[in-house]
Amino acid sequence: MMRRTSSVLAAFYVLSCFSARGSSKEQLPQILRYEEPSGHDFVSLKRVRRASEARKVFGPRDDNDEDDKSPMTWTVPPEIAVQNDTVDHQYYVMHTITNSEEELKKHWVDVDRLLEKPGVVGNRSHPLLYKSYRRAVGTKITFPFPFYGHRMTNLTIATGGFIYIGDQTHNWLAATQYIAPLMANFHTYLNNSNIIYVDDGKMFVVEWRRVQLREEAQNNTFSFQVILHKNGDIVFAYKDVPMDVANISDANHPVKLGISDAYLFQHPADAHGMGQPKRVIYEYHRVEVPLTKVTSNSVVILEAQPTCILIDNCEQCSNATLKHFNCTWCHSKKKNGGPFCTDDAGLHRRRQHWVEGNCKDRSRSLYCDGKDEDEVDDDDKSGSSESGSPSQPDVVVLPDASSKNKASASSGSAYAFSVIMLLLVFLFVGWLAYAYYYPHTTSGQMLIKYRPSRWHVPSSHVRYSASVHM
Repeated sequence: MMRRTSSVLAAFYVLSCFSARGSSKEQLPQILRYEEPSGHDFVSLKRVRRASEARKVFGPRDDNDEDDKSPMTWTVPPEIAVQNDTVDHQYYVMHTITNSEEELKKHWVDVDRLLEKPGVVGNRSHPLLYKSYRRAVGTKITFPFPFYGHRMTNLTIATGGFIYIGDQTHNWLAATQYIAPLMANFHTYLNNSNIIYVDDGKMFVVEWRRVQLREEAQNNTFSFQVILHKNGDIVFAYKDVPMDVANISDANHPVKLGISDAYLFQHPADAHGMGQPKRVIYEYHRVEVPLTKVTSNSVVILEAQPTCILIDNCEQCSNATLKHFNCTWCHSKKKNGGPFCTDDAGLHRRRQHWVEGNCKDRSRSLYCDGKDEDEVDDDDKSGSSESGSPSQPDVVVLPDASSKNKASASSGSAYAFSVIMLLLVFLFVGWLAYAYYYPHTTSGQMLIKYRPSRWHVPSSHVRYSASVHM
Protein backbone atom coordinates (compact mmCIF):
# COMPACT_ATOMS: atom_id res chain seq x y z
CA MET A 1 0.00 0.00 0.00
CA MET A 2 2.82 2.42 0.84
CA ARG A 3 4.65 1.61 -2.43
CA ARG A 4 1.44 2.29 -4.48
CA THR A 5 0.94 5.65 -2.74
CA SER A 6 4.56 6.66 -3.39
CA SER A 7 4.21 5.75 -7.08
CA VAL A 8 1.06 7.88 -7.42
CA LEU A 9 2.74 10.88 -5.75
CA ALA A 10 5.80 10.55 -7.97
CA ALA A 11 3.65 10.43 -11.11
CA PHE A 12 1.67 13.50 -9.95
CA TYR A 13 4.93 15.43 -9.32
CA VAL A 14 6.32 14.62 -12.80
CA LEU A 15 3.01 15.61 -14.44
CA SER A 16 3.00 18.92 -12.53
CA CYS A 17 6.53 19.75 -13.65
CA PHE A 18 5.71 19.13 -17.31
CA SER A 19 2.50 21.18 -17.04
CA ALA A 20 4.29 24.16 -15.48
CA ARG A 21 7.03 23.93 -18.05
CA GLY A 22 4.56 23.77 -20.93
CA SER A 23 2.62 26.79 -19.71
CA SER A 24 5.74 28.98 -19.90
CA LYS A 25 6.26 28.45 -23.61
CA GLU A 26 4.48 31.66 -24.59
CA GLN A 27 6.37 33.87 -22.13
CA LEU A 28 9.08 36.02 -23.67
CA PRO A 29 12.46 36.25 -21.97
CA GLN A 30 12.90 39.40 -19.90
CA ILE A 31 15.69 40.69 -22.12
CA LEU A 32 13.37 40.92 -25.13
CA ARG A 33 10.64 42.95 -23.52
CA TYR A 34 10.29 46.40 -25.07
CA GLU A 35 8.38 49.28 -23.49
CA GLU A 36 7.13 52.15 -25.66
CA PRO A 37 7.51 55.60 -24.00
CA SER A 38 4.26 57.04 -22.63
CA GLY A 39 4.96 60.68 -23.49
CA HIS A 40 3.82 60.06 -27.06
CA ASP A 41 0.60 61.28 -28.62
CA PHE A 42 0.32 58.28 -30.91
CA VAL A 43 0.27 54.66 -29.82
CA SER A 44 2.76 52.47 -31.62
CA LEU A 45 2.25 48.80 -32.38
CA LYS A 46 5.98 48.16 -32.17
CA ARG A 47 5.61 46.30 -28.88
CA VAL A 48 3.35 43.73 -30.53
CA ARG A 49 5.59 43.46 -33.59
CA ARG A 50 8.67 42.89 -31.43
CA ALA A 51 6.98 40.07 -29.55
CA SER A 52 5.85 38.32 -32.74
CA GLU A 53 9.28 38.73 -34.36
CA ALA A 54 10.97 37.31 -31.28
CA ARG A 55 8.79 34.21 -31.45
CA LYS A 56 9.70 33.77 -35.12
CA VAL A 57 13.42 34.06 -34.36
CA PHE A 58 13.49 31.66 -31.45
CA GLY A 59 10.71 29.30 -32.47
CA PRO A 60 9.07 26.87 -30.06
CA ARG A 61 11.12 25.72 -27.11
CA ASP A 62 12.38 22.22 -26.83
CA ASP A 63 11.63 20.70 -23.44
CA ASN A 64 14.75 18.55 -23.72
CA ASP A 65 17.07 21.51 -24.42
CA GLU A 66 19.03 22.31 -21.28
CA ASP A 67 20.17 25.73 -22.64
CA ASP A 68 16.66 27.12 -22.22
CA LYS A 69 16.99 26.99 -18.47
CA SER A 70 19.44 29.92 -18.28
CA PRO A 71 18.50 33.38 -19.64
CA MET A 72 22.21 34.10 -20.20
CA THR A 73 22.29 31.59 -23.08
CA TRP A 74 19.57 33.28 -25.11
CA THR A 75 20.72 35.12 -28.24
CA VAL A 76 19.45 38.68 -28.77
CA PRO A 77 18.45 39.40 -32.39
CA PRO A 78 20.47 42.19 -34.05
CA GLU A 79 17.38 44.36 -34.66
CA ILE A 80 17.00 44.84 -30.90
CA ALA A 81 20.33 46.68 -30.64
CA VAL A 82 19.71 48.94 -33.66
CA GLN A 83 16.13 50.12 -33.30
CA ASN A 84 14.22 51.38 -36.31
CA ASP A 85 10.72 52.70 -35.69
CA THR A 86 8.19 54.43 -37.96
CA VAL A 87 5.18 56.47 -36.79
CA ASP A 88 2.68 58.35 -38.96
CA HIS A 89 1.85 61.82 -37.61
CA GLN A 90 -0.42 62.95 -40.49
CA TYR A 91 1.73 65.89 -41.57
CA TYR A 92 4.96 63.93 -41.17
CA VAL A 93 6.04 60.30 -40.97
CA MET A 94 8.73 59.89 -38.32
CA HIS A 95 11.53 57.33 -38.72
CA THR A 96 13.91 56.85 -35.78
CA ILE A 97 17.16 54.91 -36.08
CA THR A 98 19.03 54.45 -32.81
CA ASN A 99 22.63 53.32 -32.20
CA SER A 100 23.72 53.16 -35.84
CA GLU A 101 27.05 54.71 -36.85
CA GLU A 102 26.42 53.73 -40.45
CA GLU A 103 23.10 55.59 -40.53
CA LEU A 104 24.69 58.63 -38.88
CA LYS A 105 27.46 58.76 -41.51
CA LYS A 106 24.82 58.60 -44.21
CA HIS A 107 22.99 61.72 -42.96
CA TRP A 108 25.68 63.73 -41.16
CA VAL A 109 26.82 66.74 -43.21
CA ASP A 110 30.42 67.96 -43.21
CA VAL A 111 29.54 71.64 -42.96
CA ASP A 112 33.18 72.80 -43.04
CA ARG A 113 33.80 71.14 -46.38
CA LEU A 114 30.43 72.25 -47.73
CA LEU A 115 31.18 75.90 -46.93
CA GLU A 116 34.27 75.75 -49.15
CA LYS A 117 32.23 74.93 -52.26
CA PRO A 118 31.35 77.79 -54.66
CA GLY A 119 27.84 79.19 -54.45
CA VAL A 120 27.30 77.95 -50.90
CA VAL A 121 26.33 80.50 -48.25
CA GLY A 122 26.53 80.23 -44.48
CA ASN A 123 28.51 81.21 -41.42
CA ARG A 124 31.17 79.32 -39.49
CA SER A 125 31.04 81.58 -36.46
CA HIS A 126 28.28 84.16 -36.15
CA PRO A 127 29.32 86.89 -33.68
CA LEU A 128 25.92 86.79 -31.95
CA LEU A 129 25.90 82.99 -31.58
CA TYR A 130 29.53 82.56 -30.52
CA LYS A 131 30.12 82.72 -26.75
CA SER A 132 26.50 83.57 -26.07
CA TYR A 133 23.47 82.34 -24.18
CA ARG A 134 19.78 82.61 -25.04
CA ARG A 135 20.46 84.45 -28.25
CA ALA A 136 18.75 83.99 -31.59
CA VAL A 137 19.72 85.21 -35.05
CA GLY A 138 17.47 85.44 -38.09
CA THR A 139 18.56 84.38 -41.56
CA LYS A 140 17.13 83.65 -44.99
CA ILE A 141 16.94 80.39 -46.92
CA THR A 142 17.78 80.43 -50.61
CA PHE A 143 14.87 78.10 -51.41
CA PRO A 144 11.24 77.98 -50.22
CA PHE A 145 11.16 75.34 -47.49
CA PRO A 146 7.72 73.70 -47.04
CA PHE A 147 6.99 73.49 -43.31
CA TYR A 148 3.59 71.87 -42.68
CA GLY A 149 2.95 72.81 -46.31
CA HIS A 150 3.75 76.51 -45.82
CA ARG A 151 6.61 77.75 -47.98
CA MET A 152 9.02 79.46 -45.60
CA THR A 153 12.10 81.51 -46.47
CA ASN A 154 12.91 83.09 -43.10
CA LEU A 155 13.95 81.33 -39.91
CA THR A 156 15.66 82.11 -36.61
CA ILE A 157 18.53 80.04 -35.18
CA ALA A 158 18.69 79.89 -31.37
CA THR A 159 21.51 78.85 -29.07
CA GLY A 160 19.05 76.61 -27.21
CA GLY A 161 19.24 73.84 -29.80
CA PHE A 162 16.28 74.73 -32.02
CA ILE A 163 15.11 76.79 -35.00
CA TYR A 164 12.17 79.16 -34.76
CA ILE A 165 10.23 79.25 -38.02
CA GLY A 166 7.29 81.52 -37.22
CA ASP A 167 6.02 84.51 -39.17
CA GLN A 168 6.17 86.92 -36.22
CA THR A 169 9.43 87.30 -34.28
CA HIS A 170 8.89 87.68 -30.53
CA ASN A 171 10.62 86.87 -27.26
CA TRP A 172 8.82 83.55 -26.65
CA LEU A 173 10.54 81.61 -29.43
CA ALA A 174 10.57 78.29 -27.55
CA ALA A 175 6.78 78.10 -27.14
CA THR A 176 5.73 76.87 -30.60
CA GLN A 177 6.49 77.05 -34.34
CA TYR A 178 9.87 75.42 -33.82
CA ILE A 179 12.13 72.74 -35.30
CA ALA A 180 13.98 71.31 -32.30
CA PRO A 181 16.51 68.49 -32.64
CA LEU A 182 17.33 69.01 -28.94
CA MET A 183 15.91 72.11 -27.27
CA ALA A 184 17.62 72.66 -23.91
CA ASN A 185 19.49 75.24 -21.84
CA PHE A 186 22.64 75.29 -24.01
CA HIS A 187 25.35 77.94 -24.22
CA THR A 188 28.44 78.43 -26.39
CA TYR A 189 30.87 79.88 -23.82
CA LEU A 190 33.39 77.07 -24.21
CA ASN A 191 36.35 77.84 -26.46
CA ASN A 192 35.51 75.08 -28.93
CA SER A 193 31.72 75.56 -28.86
CA ASN A 194 30.04 77.01 -31.91
CA ILE A 195 26.87 77.09 -34.02
CA ILE A 196 27.42 76.73 -37.76
CA TYR A 197 24.86 76.99 -40.55
CA VAL A 198 25.18 76.45 -44.29
CA ASP A 199 22.86 76.62 -47.33
CA ASP A 200 23.69 75.06 -50.71
CA GLY A 201 20.33 75.68 -52.40
CA LYS A 202 19.10 72.11 -51.85
CA MET A 203 19.36 71.85 -48.09
CA PHE A 204 19.87 74.10 -45.07
CA VAL A 205 22.02 72.68 -42.27
CA VAL A 206 22.51 73.96 -38.72
CA GLU A 207 25.08 72.31 -36.47
CA TRP A 208 25.31 72.84 -32.72
CA ARG A 209 28.94 71.83 -32.18
CA ARG A 210 30.17 70.95 -28.70
CA VAL A 211 27.55 73.02 -26.89
CA GLN A 212 27.14 72.60 -23.15
CA LEU A 213 24.25 72.77 -20.73
CA ARG A 214 24.20 75.87 -18.57
CA GLU A 215 23.66 73.95 -15.33
CA GLU A 216 26.11 71.16 -16.19
CA ALA A 217 29.25 71.31 -14.02
CA GLN A 218 31.17 68.71 -16.03
CA ASN A 219 32.53 69.30 -19.51
CA ASN A 220 29.92 67.15 -21.23
CA THR A 221 29.35 68.57 -24.69
CA PHE A 222 26.63 67.87 -27.26
CA SER A 223 27.01 67.84 -31.04
CA PHE A 224 23.98 67.48 -33.31
CA GLN A 225 22.55 68.77 -36.59
CA VAL A 226 19.25 69.58 -38.22
CA ILE A 227 18.99 69.30 -42.01
CA LEU A 228 16.11 70.96 -43.86
CA HIS A 229 15.71 69.46 -47.32
CA LYS A 230 14.14 71.27 -50.25
CA ASN A 231 11.31 68.73 -50.48
CA GLY A 232 10.25 69.43 -46.88
CA ASP A 233 11.94 66.49 -45.15
CA ILE A 234 13.62 67.22 -41.82
CA VAL A 235 16.54 65.19 -40.44
CA PHE A 236 17.88 65.26 -36.87
CA ALA A 237 21.39 63.78 -36.62
CA TYR A 238 22.94 63.19 -33.18
CA LYS A 239 26.70 62.68 -33.07
CA ASP A 240 27.51 63.19 -29.38
CA VAL A 241 24.86 62.91 -26.66
CA PRO A 242 26.87 62.29 -23.45
CA MET A 243 23.92 61.80 -21.10
CA ASP A 244 20.37 60.54 -20.94
CA VAL A 245 18.16 63.21 -22.49
CA ALA A 246 15.41 62.38 -20.00
CA ASN A 247 17.71 63.60 -17.20
CA ILE A 248 18.17 67.10 -18.67
CA SER A 249 16.55 69.65 -16.37
CA ASP A 250 13.78 71.87 -17.70
CA ALA A 251 13.78 74.22 -14.69
CA ASN A 252 15.37 77.13 -16.59
CA HIS A 253 14.60 76.15 -20.17
CA PRO A 254 12.10 73.81 -21.83
CA VAL A 255 13.39 70.48 -23.11
CA LYS A 256 11.68 69.57 -26.37
CA LEU A 257 12.47 67.29 -29.27
CA GLY A 258 10.42 67.51 -32.45
CA ILE A 259 8.51 70.11 -34.42
CA SER A 260 5.48 72.29 -33.80
CA ASP A 261 3.32 74.69 -35.79
CA ALA A 262 0.67 77.24 -34.90
CA TYR A 263 -1.49 79.93 -36.46
CA LEU A 264 -1.88 83.58 -35.51
CA PHE A 265 -5.47 84.77 -34.98
CA GLN A 266 -6.42 88.38 -34.40
CA HIS A 267 -9.49 88.78 -32.22
CA PRO A 268 -11.32 92.08 -32.70
CA ALA A 269 -12.38 94.37 -29.86
CA ASP A 270 -15.57 93.48 -27.98
CA ALA A 271 -18.99 94.72 -29.03
CA HIS A 272 -18.82 97.70 -26.65
CA GLY A 273 -15.44 98.83 -27.93
CA MET A 274 -13.92 98.69 -24.46
CA GLY A 275 -11.11 96.23 -25.20
CA GLN A 276 -8.25 96.19 -27.65
CA PRO A 277 -7.78 93.73 -30.53
CA LYS A 278 -5.80 90.69 -29.38
CA ARG A 279 -3.34 88.67 -31.43
CA VAL A 280 -3.23 85.10 -30.12
CA ILE A 281 -1.02 82.24 -31.34
CA TYR A 282 -2.74 78.84 -31.29
CA GLU A 283 -0.70 75.66 -31.63
CA TYR A 284 -2.56 73.18 -33.82
CA HIS A 285 -0.06 70.32 -34.20
CA ARG A 286 3.22 69.00 -32.89
CA VAL A 287 5.43 65.95 -33.39
CA GLU A 288 7.35 64.82 -30.31
CA VAL A 289 10.42 62.62 -30.60
CA PRO A 290 10.61 60.12 -27.70
CA LEU A 291 13.46 61.00 -25.36
CA THR A 292 14.62 57.39 -25.22
CA LYS A 293 15.33 57.43 -28.97
CA VAL A 294 17.91 60.23 -28.79
CA THR A 295 21.39 58.87 -28.11
CA SER A 296 24.78 59.16 -29.75
CA ASN A 297 24.86 57.82 -33.34
CA SER A 298 21.11 58.24 -33.80
CA VAL A 299 19.03 59.74 -36.61
CA VAL A 300 15.43 60.96 -36.72
CA ILE A 301 13.85 61.52 -40.14
CA LEU A 302 10.61 63.48 -40.47
CA GLU A 303 9.30 62.71 -43.93
CA ALA A 304 6.96 65.47 -45.11
CA GLN A 305 3.53 64.37 -46.32
CA PRO A 306 1.35 66.15 -48.92
CA THR A 307 -0.96 68.82 -47.51
CA CYS A 308 -3.76 70.85 -49.01
CA ILE A 309 -2.09 74.21 -48.37
CA LEU A 310 0.71 73.25 -50.79
CA ILE A 311 -1.71 73.08 -53.73
CA ASP A 312 -2.09 76.40 -55.55
CA ASN A 313 -4.51 75.33 -58.29
CA CYS A 314 -8.30 75.05 -57.93
CA GLU A 315 -8.62 72.01 -60.18
CA GLN A 316 -5.82 70.13 -58.45
CA CYS A 317 -7.26 71.09 -55.07
CA SER A 318 -10.73 69.77 -55.92
CA ASN A 319 -9.37 66.52 -57.36
CA ALA A 320 -6.76 65.91 -54.65
CA THR A 321 -6.97 62.57 -52.83
CA LEU A 322 -4.70 62.87 -49.82
CA LYS A 323 -4.37 60.22 -47.12
CA HIS A 324 -5.31 62.38 -44.13
CA PHE A 325 -7.01 65.47 -45.59
CA ASN A 326 -9.99 66.45 -47.74
CA CYS A 327 -9.11 69.53 -49.77
CA THR A 328 -11.45 72.38 -50.74
CA TRP A 329 -10.84 75.68 -52.52
CA CYS A 330 -11.25 78.74 -50.29
CA HIS A 331 -11.79 82.27 -51.59
CA SER A 332 -9.92 85.02 -49.81
CA LYS A 333 -9.49 88.72 -50.37
CA LYS A 334 -6.57 90.09 -52.32
CA LYS A 335 -4.87 91.73 -49.34
CA ASN A 336 -5.02 88.38 -47.47
CA GLY A 337 -3.11 86.54 -50.16
CA GLY A 338 -5.97 85.53 -52.44
CA PRO A 339 -7.70 82.13 -52.78
CA PHE A 340 -6.01 79.01 -51.45
CA CYS A 341 -6.48 75.28 -50.96
CA THR A 342 -7.44 74.19 -47.45
CA ASP A 343 -8.38 71.10 -45.48
CA ASP A 344 -11.84 70.68 -43.97
CA ALA A 345 -10.73 71.69 -40.47
CA GLY A 346 -8.90 74.82 -41.57
CA LEU A 347 -5.89 73.98 -39.39
CA HIS A 348 -3.04 75.93 -40.93
CA ARG A 349 -1.47 79.37 -40.74
CA ARG A 350 -4.19 80.90 -42.91
CA ARG A 351 -6.98 80.02 -40.50
CA GLN A 352 -7.93 83.69 -40.08
CA HIS A 353 -8.58 83.91 -43.82
CA TRP A 354 -10.40 80.57 -43.67
CA VAL A 355 -12.77 81.88 -40.98
CA GLU A 356 -13.31 85.29 -42.57
CA GLY A 357 -13.90 83.70 -45.98
CA ASN A 358 -16.64 81.46 -44.53
CA CYS A 359 -14.84 78.47 -46.02
CA LYS A 360 -16.22 76.04 -43.44
CA ASP A 361 -19.75 76.28 -44.84
CA ARG A 362 -18.73 75.89 -48.48
CA SER A 363 -19.19 72.54 -50.12
CA ARG A 364 -16.40 70.93 -52.06
CA SER A 365 -16.25 72.35 -55.59
CA LEU A 366 -16.76 69.76 -58.29
CA TYR A 367 -15.83 72.09 -61.12
CA CYS A 368 -13.47 75.04 -61.34
CA ASP A 369 -13.63 77.94 -63.78
CA GLY A 370 -11.16 80.70 -64.47
CA LYS A 371 -12.60 83.00 -61.81
CA ASP A 372 -11.94 80.52 -59.02
CA GLU A 373 -8.20 81.15 -59.18
CA ASP A 374 -8.45 84.94 -59.41
CA GLU A 375 -7.83 87.03 -56.35
CA VAL A 376 -10.96 88.65 -54.93
CA ASP A 377 -10.56 92.43 -54.71
CA ASP A 378 -11.35 94.15 -51.44
CA ASP A 379 -14.04 96.31 -53.07
CA ASP A 380 -15.62 93.49 -55.08
CA LYS A 381 -19.31 93.55 -54.24
CA SER A 382 -20.00 90.13 -55.67
CA GLY A 383 -17.32 88.56 -53.53
CA SER A 384 -18.59 90.18 -50.34
CA SER A 385 -22.20 89.26 -50.99
CA GLU A 386 -21.27 85.69 -51.81
CA SER A 387 -19.64 85.15 -48.46
CA GLY A 388 -22.85 85.87 -46.60
CA SER A 389 -21.06 86.87 -43.41
CA PRO A 390 -22.89 89.67 -41.58
CA SER A 391 -19.82 91.02 -39.83
CA GLN A 392 -16.72 90.88 -42.01
CA PRO A 393 -13.71 92.56 -40.39
CA ASP A 394 -12.68 94.02 -43.76
CA VAL A 395 -16.05 95.68 -44.41
CA VAL A 396 -16.59 99.20 -43.03
CA VAL A 397 -20.24 100.30 -42.61
CA LEU A 398 -20.70 104.07 -42.83
CA PRO A 399 -23.55 105.61 -40.74
CA ASP A 400 -26.46 107.14 -42.67
CA ALA A 401 -29.62 109.04 -41.65
CA SER A 402 -31.52 105.92 -40.61
CA SER A 403 -28.72 104.65 -38.43
CA LYS A 404 -28.40 107.89 -36.42
CA ASN A 405 -31.59 107.12 -34.48
CA LYS A 406 -30.23 103.69 -33.61
CA ALA A 407 -26.96 105.26 -32.50
CA SER A 408 -28.73 107.70 -30.20
CA ALA A 409 -30.82 104.89 -28.71
CA SER A 410 -27.74 102.77 -28.03
CA SER A 411 -25.83 105.68 -26.48
CA GLY A 412 -27.98 105.42 -23.32
CA SER A 413 -27.08 101.77 -22.79
CA ALA A 414 -23.40 102.55 -23.39
CA TYR A 415 -23.56 105.29 -20.73
CA ALA A 416 -25.14 102.91 -18.21
CA PHE A 417 -22.48 100.31 -18.95
CA SER A 418 -19.72 102.88 -18.36
CA VAL A 419 -21.23 103.85 -14.99
CA ILE A 420 -21.38 100.20 -13.91
CA MET A 421 -17.76 99.61 -14.91
CA LEU A 422 -16.68 102.71 -12.99
CA LEU A 423 -18.45 101.47 -9.85
CA LEU A 424 -16.76 98.08 -10.18
CA VAL A 425 -13.37 99.77 -10.41
CA PHE A 426 -14.05 101.76 -7.22
CA LEU A 427 -15.15 98.60 -5.42
CA PHE A 428 -12.02 96.75 -6.49
CA VAL A 429 -9.75 99.58 -5.33
CA GLY A 430 -11.58 99.67 -2.01
CA TRP A 431 -11.12 95.93 -1.55
CA LEU A 432 -7.37 96.26 -2.28
CA ALA A 433 -7.03 99.02 0.32
CA TYR A 434 -8.94 96.98 2.91
CA ALA A 435 -6.84 93.86 2.26
CA TYR A 436 -3.60 95.85 2.41
CA TYR A 437 -4.31 97.56 5.75
CA TYR A 438 -5.90 94.45 7.36
CA PRO A 439 -3.59 91.56 6.39
CA HIS A 440 -4.99 89.27 9.11
CA THR A 441 -8.39 89.10 7.37
CA THR A 442 -9.35 86.63 4.66
CA SER A 443 -8.97 89.30 2.00
CA GLY A 444 -5.54 90.22 3.34
CA GLN A 445 -4.36 86.61 3.31
CA MET A 446 -5.62 86.19 -0.26
CA LEU A 447 -3.73 89.32 -1.34
CA ILE A 448 -0.54 88.00 0.27
CA LYS A 449 -0.93 84.60 -1.37
CA TYR A 450 -1.54 85.98 -4.86
CA ARG A 451 0.71 89.04 -4.74
CA PRO A 452 2.44 89.92 -8.04
CA SER A 453 5.86 88.90 -6.75
CA ARG A 454 4.65 85.29 -6.64
CA TRP A 455 3.75 85.28 -10.33
CA HIS A 456 6.17 83.24 -12.43
CA VAL A 457 6.54 82.91 -16.16
CA PRO A 458 6.23 79.25 -17.25
CA SER A 459 9.48 77.61 -18.32
CA SER A 460 8.05 76.88 -21.76
CA HIS A 461 7.84 80.64 -22.32
CA VAL A 462 11.53 81.31 -21.83
CA ARG A 463 12.57 84.70 -23.18
CA TYR A 464 15.08 84.97 -26.01
CA SER A 465 16.98 88.01 -27.17
CA ALA A 466 16.28 87.70 -30.88
CA SER A 467 18.42 89.65 -33.33
CA VAL A 468 16.73 89.55 -36.71
CA HIS A 469 18.87 90.19 -39.79
CA MET A 470 16.75 89.45 -42.82
